Amino acid sequence: MTLMTISSALAQVTPSGSIDVVVDIPSTIMVILALAATLAGVWFAMGFAKTAGGGLGSAFKFVNIGVLIFAVTRIDDVLKVSGTWAKLGIDYKRELWMPHSAVVLIAWSLIAFGFYRMKKAFTI
Repeated sequence: MTLMTISSALAQVTPSGSIDVVVDIPSTIMVILALAATLAGVWFAMGFAKTAGGGLGSAFKFVNIGVLIFAVTRIDDVLKVSGTWAKLGIDYKRELWMPHSAVVLIAWSLIAFGFYRMKKAFTI
């Protein structure tokens, strides 16, 4: 294999220059179910934050925002594994991997900050 062939395989680009469209139905179903579970978790967590109130409820809102942002990345993953990005001519690895990773970083930073605030709320 030449270096060009290896780099093309990594970028999901066919030798003709088009993007190889791969549709993974089982993964698409799993990612959709993960999105539904994430949204259900946010729904129940919002109720918990209201019930807890005070510093704990306020801190938990950061966790909720982070999880909701993380849910947006599940939508992106559905589009990826269903082949939608490739059908639109978008090379996911070259164009969307870094923004996707940045959004995940932001989401988990908010979640971590919320848990830090919860720990701080219970520190005597």
